Amino acid sequence: MKTTLNVLREIILHLPRTIRLALYENRSRRSQLLLGRVWDFLNPLFQILIYWFVFSVGLKTETRNGFPYAIWLMCGMMPWLAMNASSVNAANAIQMNAHVLKNVAIPVTIMPMKAIVKAYYEHLWTMGILVATLLFTGVWPTLHWLELAYYLLASGAFLTGFALITSSLSAVWRDFFEFLNPVMRLMFYISSVVWPLESLPENLQVIMFLNPFAYVVEGYRKCLLYGEGFWLNWQQGAYFWALTLLLLVMGSLLNMRLRRRFIDQL
Repeated sequence: MKTTLNVLREIILHLPRTIRLALYENRSRRSQLLLGRVWDFLNPLFQILIYWFVFSVGLKTETRNGFPYAIWLMCGMMPWLAMNASSVNAANAIQMNAHVLKNVAIPVTIMPMKAIVKAYYEHLWTMGILVATLLFTGVWPTLHWLELAYYLLASGAFLTGFALITSSLSAVWRDFFEFLNPVMRLMFYISSVVWPLESLPENLQVIMFLNPFAYVVEGYRKCLLYGEGFWLNWQQGAYFWALTLLLLVMGSLLNMRLRRRFIDQL
């Protein structure tokens, strides 16, 4: 537990520096594009339109739980896109920034955390699309919308532990990153992003219950559409936080143990 507290203290201590680096990289990358920051809106919008076309037009899915399918899909897709980008980019962060770690004395944890900060910075921008769409279609704000802060905190804590594990393994075992990509694609289809939990067989519902990504995806919908408090789903919430704590402990131990091997193998 001491190791976990030391790693978390390191992450929190260097969080302002991590945020500055993430914002600088984002501005630098967007400055080279003609449309610049507009791509922060267009990328998720294009992905939503693709899945909307496949499921709504192709498979004739008109509504989900009383809401237009496009609206229902957006409320689940937005958090998924942020979590997926965080997971994939954080896993490869140490490897991709090997030249920096070799020449600059900075904590290794900055690299995966920078990927998470960057993804959620873009997520906050894309939430503007979602809020505007909800208002346009007659879905008005309630006090439950404030619970999005809880799900942002929950997903951030989970992704921190997840990133500590995946970035450490990817740095010393290059094949792990290639293995992670299909795993995340599988997670997409068992995270209730494109179909509701209650429409699936009971055995698949259990799998989704155990999927931490599904907890956040469904949480967004409960806040924005259903008006349900996060405390009503306390069983899955307790499981989610227990898993998050386990990942933080395991990730911290793994990160500290493998640090000496990072520089030698990068």
